[in-house]
Amino acid sequence: MRALSPCSCAAGCPYSALMTASRECQLADGRVVMLRLAGPADVPAIAGLYLDLSPESFYRRFNTERPAPALVAQLASFGSGTACLMATARSDPGCLVAEARYVPIAPGTAELALAVADSYQRAGMGHILLDALVERAREEGLERLRAVVLLANTPMLRLLQHYGWALAAPTEDYSVAFLEISAVGGMPGWPADSAGRRVLVERRSLFDDQQVAALRAAGNEVRQCTGPRREAGRACPLVTSGHCQLAEEADLIMSLLPGDEPDCTAVLAAHRRRWPYRVAE
Repeated sequence: MRALSPCSCAAGCPYSALMTASRECQLADGRVVMLRLAGPADVPAIAGLYLDLSPESFYRRFNTERPAPALVAQLASFGSGTACLMATARSDPGCLVAEARYVPIAPGTAELALAVADSYQRAGMGHILLDALVERAREEGLERLRAVVLLANTPMLRLLQHYGWALAAPTEDYSVAFLEISAVGGMPGWPADSAGRRVLVERRSLFDDQQVAALRAAGNEVRQCTGPRREAGRACPLVTSGHCQLAEEADLIMSLLPGDEPDCTAVLAAHRRRWPYRVAE
């Protein structure tokens, strides 16, 4: 994930009254962490967490090599409008082991990022952080969270998969994807300020082909969904629950999923049954 834009903390930070609240969470390996909202006094500890990440983990978090400590301290800062959660080891309250945050980027939408100490990775810490971040976003009235993820960042892709992400923009340089998840449940909906037709494209790719590129060039608002993947535990909510905000709010649905997979044909059948006039044949 890329670095989120830092900002200075305002005295009227809406989270100041909650800074001392914390909750206990147990990881898959039995270790226990304390999760709470972070305050300005925690910025040095967050910068320390970033500096202690391995080069690989730092690159996956910020999509860049590790800069000078002064710049890392700027990356750790946050303020009004930015929600920041931190996890410390219960056995050592001074040991910061993970941090998660989001920064508002558009009405109803914020960009998220996570950082987990190398020694606490692969223990479920990411799930705990993301669940808490989504809960906070929902309480703050946000509808969607966006993650800017390196395609090589397999752990983050797997983590977001459980939430049912949609591709919200063209993948940059064939390496960086813009993935959105819902903060209110199900698939993420469309931004209120969407320009042009809302076109949902369902296809097994993270990259624009000529057809999708032409849709964007024509001024359409395009979201892509890779469809159900049973091996990855990704189901289609339209089939399983009869509800998919992404499809319900679309003006046009282009289903280009494999026709020989029963789960995919069930998706197309659901579209045709619900919105035959929206499905591009």
